[in-house]
Amino acid sequence: MSSAHRGDPRSGAPPVVPEPHESVSPSHAEAPPHDERSAEVGGERSAAAGGAPAPGSASAGTGSRGGGPARLAALALAALALLPLLGKSGIWDPYELDNADLARRIAIHVFGARGLDLADAAGQLPTLTDLGMGELGFTSMALGFRLFGLHDWAGRLPLALWGLAGALVLYELLARLVDRKAGLYGVAVLVTMPLYVMQARTMLGDIVTMAALTMAFCGLTGALLEGGRAVGRGALLAPAAWLAVGLVGLGAGYLSRGLLIGVAVPALGAGLTWLVLRTSGAWAQPEDPRPTLGDLVGGAALLLGVAAAAKGALVLASSSADAPLPRALGVALLGKPPVESTFDLTLRQLGHALFPWSAFLPFAIGRLFRAPAADRGAAPAAPGLDPEVGVRIALVVTSALAYGAFALLAPHAGALPFSGPALLAAIAALAIRDLERGAPSSRALAVGCSVLAFVLYRDFVLSPDKALSVFSVDKPVFPKSFEDEAASAMRLVLLAFAGLVALTWFEEQPRALDRSLRAWARRLADEVQAGAVELTRIWNGNLLFLMIVLEAALVGVGAMLFVGKRIGWGTVARMPNSLAAYGMNAWWALPLLLAVGPVLLVAVRDAFRFAVARTAIPRALGTPLAGLIAGFLLSFWYYPALAAQLSPKEVFESYASLHRPGEPLATLGVRSRAAAYYQGGEITSFDDVPQAFAWLTAAPTGGSADGAPAAGARRWLVVKADELPRLNSLFRKHHRRNLPVLDGRSSQILLASNEPGGRPNESWLSRVVLDEPAAPANPLEAMFEDQLEVLGWELTDGEGRTVASVVPQKTYHLRTYFRVHRPITGNWKMFVHIDGFQRRYNGDHPVLEGRYPLSLWQPGDVIVDDHELQLEPNFTPGDYALYFGFFAGETRFHVTRGPEHEDRVRAGVIRVR
Repeated sequence: MSSAHRGDPRSGAPPVVPEPHESVSPSHAEAPPHDERSAEVGGERSAAAGGAPAPGSASAGTGSRGGGPARLAALALAALALLPLLGKSGIWDPYELDNADLARRIAIHVFGARGLDLADAAGQLPTLTDLGMGELGFTSMALGFRLFGLHDWAGRLPLALWGLAGALVLYELLARLVDRKAGLYGVAVLVTMPLYVMQARTMLGDIVTMAALTMAFCGLTGALLEGGRAVGRGALLAPAAWLAVGLVGLGAGYLSRGLLIGVAVPALGAGLTWLVLRTSGAWAQPEDPRPTLGDLVGGAALLLGVAAAAKGALVLASSSADAPLPRALGVALLGKPPVESTFDLTLRQLGHALFPWSAFLPFAIGRLFRAPAADRGAAPAAPGLDPEVGVRIALVVTSALAYGAFALLAPHAGALPFSGPALLAAIAALAIRDLERGAPSSRALAVGCSVLAFVLYRDFVLSPDKALSVFSVDKPVFPKSFEDEAASAMRLVLLAFAGLVALTWFEEQPRALDRSLRAWARRLADEVQAGAVELTRIWNGNLLFLMIVLEAALVGVGAMLFVGKRIGWGTVARMPNSLAAYGMNAWWALPLLLAVGPVLLVAVRDAFRFAVARTAIPRALGTPLAGLIAGFLLSFWYYPALAAQLSPKEVFESYASLHRPGEPLATLGVRSRAAAYYQGGEITSFDDVPQAFAWLTAAPTGGSADGAPAAGARRWLVVKADELPRLNSLFRKHHRRNLPVLDGRSSQILLASNEPGGRPNESWLSRVVLDEPAAPANPLEAMFEDQLEVLGWELTDGEGRTVASVVPQKTYHLRTYFRVHRPITGNWKMFVHIDGFQRRYNGDHPVLEGRYPLSLWQPGDVIVDDHELQLEPNFTPGDYALYFGFFAGETRFHVTRGPEHEDRVRAGVIRVR
């Protein structure tokens, strides 16, 4: 982009006056000309089809008239995304809890908050080695604890404010050097990036690094570009203000992540940008060839960046994992390099941590090198520094440097939270703004973004733990009970984002739309007819001929299957009903899909066109709107629900509402320090299951006349899910019933009690270890040695209903019932064989999915193993024999009683239809 595309008062060129162009409303084909470029944000008239108002002119400067509403809109958007729900999600143990405890200790020693002392907890001032990074993030959390007390939201609030500051500084840079819409779009993208939002809402500390890098980049880039064209004493105020912001960012970056990330990246970015501008001739100042303030800023930034990079590299080379952490390094080193610490580790992390924007960013980066179309009728401006060109160069250079720094550190420190999401957000914002100003649409972007978003979505479905990439913590565990809800949320995010982005970028907004619904239907019919005619011309009609041949084949297959099923033709009769149904219906379903699918897509496209024209909003606004919908789905649904699974806060709240005075609380597998943020102090904590069981059952179980437990008789225990099986086994051994779990919403942390108090047991174990007598649909008498009795089995469908037959390729559950007679020796797995017609289904699996080992089963327990099975399509209709048993290696658990074959219990027949 050249400054010739703009009018600049300082250059002597006349200001650009946008030319209106014709646009026809849906109901009036010849309505008065409407110019999408006249949309205003905070009083700014933007040139949608050409260029923005001249940066630095009255309409582009931050202090210009009408800038207040735009700035307030940016502030409101950032605050809405970052500040709510700070206290809704509890503290994540151990990751947030460890950081919160370190900040608590800093609050005690640095801010004198003696009221935050906890018994039996470390109280000394932590070192940088304890922190694993610079201290600024922890000091910020400590200040929150000092001011508001020991609460989860008090530690998160200062970090959220850092995130808010970073977003506002990004807005100011884009609004001043590009235009206000670009600034608003930059904020909208940034605060819908999960990496930025979740780091701002959790006590992990790296949002300070992200905000610091944003401030350093914006401050140095603003001082460089504003200083490169400043004339007169008054004009130096803006560069000086930017320079102050930049220095604050550099200092904050150094105090959070050391020299390489906190100082070298933004300083080298500004310095190299200045070097590129100077050597390319874009810095030309023909009326005053003397060095400018921008030259001083650029040269100093280059020298500082080179020095910081050299010093940081030397410190990295001389440091080791077992040595104290140097402040200049700012990252904790690993004793052994991680296996996946290759140069693409940061790229893989960003792909999942920035979803769904990560699907759009590769194309936005490419479009950053293409300037938007020039305003028609714009007079060429005098040569000089175009700030937007400088912003684009600075974004590319600094983003590349940030990636290089993280790729350099990956083999030594593993995956670190990428500190430059604001840079990527600005790149996306410029691509959106370019489209609004007249840059061409891109079908490649529309399709490519959708495909890439779908690939990332499949990653989240197949490996849900990828969603935890936003936190960059070591070996996080994704709660299994949240997988289905997580997949549903990600599906909505995919549809909202990919759909709106594709609609926005696939085509230009047409000038004329249909006058009425009838006119639209007539045009749609004409387009369908034209498409049919075009189909006859492709490959000289050979494509249509091939489709006719395929349809004839499908008709023949359908007729053959229909007749064969009716007359009992052997091959067809043995074919699974589901496969036969597909074959009999393909002849009409496939052509209908091919005919209706394009019509539906055209209808959706036209509806989007109509909405854009009717609302008179820029078509490009669909992309930030897509990000806002997707980002808010993630920020206000997905991640809060995930955090509820990972934090003990909900169980502490349940205890607060359910317990009576005098009923004590303890923890098992959950550190008692977490209680200080919810209960106001530490509580008893156990790491040993027998000790926790002894404490839980020590109180008397007597009650009052109305059946309520006596005062002090009931005890409560917050249990880590991994410890529940052993605790439940001990409880069943002494009480012959399952341990009452009164809050089982999370698959990670549960609330148990020695008495149910009239509430249902929410333990997942109550579904597989029965307290009531079993009544399987198919009773059976068999025995494995003298230890395990077989009671029977049943088949259920996906709705839990008992079925008598199964269909291939459909999911069912085989529920097998056992009664324990003696403690079971050996580490057995279970197998299921469904045999017949020279076919076998082999269902080897851990008993109860390995979640309740056989060694924990107590005499008298009734166990239900629930195995999910799905027969392959080659299972033809008929009766198949069902066998099951247990094995360890090559040895099978010996069947001593009942129908058996080769130490397999012969359970009966399964009918396949």
